[in-house]
Amino acid sequence: MTPLQDTARFLVHARDPQEQASSFGLLEQSYEQLSPGRFSGSFFAVSANDITVFQETLDQSVFQTGVSDPGHFTIATACELSEQAYWNGRHIDQDTVVAFTPGREFELRTPTHAVCVGISLAPSALQSLAPERSPEHWQKIFADHDCWSQADRLKGALQRRIAQLLQADAGTAADWADELLGLRELTIDYLGSVIERGDNGAHKLRVDSYPRIAKRARAAMLERLHEPLSVTDLCLQLGCSRRSLQYAFESIYGQNPVAYLRTLRLAAARRLLTSGNPDVTVQDVAGTVGFNHLPRFAQAYAQMYGERPSESLAAHAPRTGRRPAG
Repeated sequence: MTPLQDTARFLVHARDPQEQASSFGLLEQSYEQLSPGRFSGSFFAVSANDITVFQETLDQSVFQTGVSDPGHFTIATACELSEQAYWNGRHIDQDTVVAFTPGREFELRTPTHAVCVGISLAPSALQSLAPERSPEHWQKIFADHDCWSQADRLKGALQRRIAQLLQADAGTAADWADELLGLRELTIDYLGSVIERGDNGAHKLRVDSYPRIAKRARAAMLERLHEPLSVTDLCLQLGCSRRSLQYAFESIYGQNPVAYLRTLRLAAARRLLTSGNPDVTVQDVAGTVGFNHLPRFAQAYAQMYGERPSESLAAHAPRTGRRPAG
């Protein structure tokens, strides 16, 4: 067995959804905060060569979209969930494992409290399941079968070893490598048993078209953030009924279409306010994301993120000594 090198360990405490999203470099992803209040999250990871184990904690509901890294195969499961989550067309719970297959798009909604653990491997590691099969074969298997039940065996091992790694001294890199090698072998054995069992423990949405409707509606909203947009407008553009649109959003985003449109607008506003651009003003941002009434925008923003727009702008402004107005 090849010894592991380039061992690294890091811990991030985030106060912004996008800061949290960028902390895991193996997923190109974006986080939209859905529940109101100050964001709080953390991300801990230990890696060596092509193995990474991680634990993520979120204390606000977020909708995650992104693409998995082409060079890694990642699986994750929840240790704590305040309620059901959503994953690629299905509702999932703490007994579910999800697979981020290389280069594939994903959608994940987590509730107001979630603690997840996971492991990332090189796709070539899956070849030991059957050496005559290519890594692409296993990627296709898990792309078609990207969630399943009975997480306890893997979850228990990940939880125990991640807890040990969190408490480990910085000088014990050799011990970290041994732990990671052990987890890699356990994970591959576990995936072999999943393939043999061939089950799927997630709860499929009642209507197959809901993910498609919600995805198209979200794209339309993002294109028209700056202009007035009603449920009627969306239904006419998508060619769907109001009831279908409503059920699709409740199932996938946990919000009705009007509330989710506001979430998207506020998320876009936060990205602009925290961009560090010295020319940005609160009033300009409000108009850019479709809020024509500045006090109403300020109130909605503060309710969502726990701080005023001017506070977000000031916290990320270039250090010129000038304070932003608004």
